[in-house]
Amino acid sequence: MGESREVFIEEVCARSNRIAVVFILASVFLVVQVPYLFIADPDSAIYVISTLNVVGAGGFALVSGAALYYCRQRQDSE
Repeated sequence: MGESREVFIEEVCARSNRIAVVFILASVFLVVQVPYLFIADPDSAIYVISTLNVVGAGGFALVSGAALYYCRQRQDSE
């Protein structure tokens, strides 16, 4: 189990450029969608869609940012 986890982490860190693109796109999309939460009527479908978009983009930004941070810390410790 420990060996497969290490292989997974190495593969994720090897693709850090692609993960950085996901982080940038998710962050930009998050910044674009957040204002809709304040503009749209809370009872409208646009508000629901914006909320789901913010949650999804926030999740992608959080996970990809955490992976980038972990890979950077791992690289600095070597």
